[in-house]
Amino acid sequence: FAEKQNVLLLGIMFNCAEPEAITLALQQIHQNTTLSKLLKNKGILLGAYANRLTPIAYDWSLEESESAQEMRRDVSPKQYMEKFVSVWVKELGLQMVGGCCGITPEHIAYMHSKLILEE
Repeated sequence: FAEKQNVLLLGIMFNCAEPEAITLALQQIHQNTTLSKLLKNKGILLGAYANRLTPIAYDWSLEESESAQEMRRDVSPKQYMEKFVSVWVKELGLQMVGGCCGITPEHIAYMHSKLILEE
């Protein structure tokens, strides 16, 4: 579609989702060799900006919510990097990474120190 419409597709981003959901999405792309080759041949980058919000129940609705969604306590800067980001980059081909809701400047600084400064 993008080629027929003369649209330049630079990347596919997974944003504001649980890091586990982003891992699953990237694994699906990685396991699909046809798709992986197409993305690589076209120079289309993969990126992720996970959030740190607690999981939302399937039947959740904003109208019935009485308070803001809580932040997870199990995704520290070190945990985000080691459990998720390093896997995304080293094993699943991610080229752009950051954070969304609840991912703090400390998370970004830690990722920077591990991905850029230690290379």
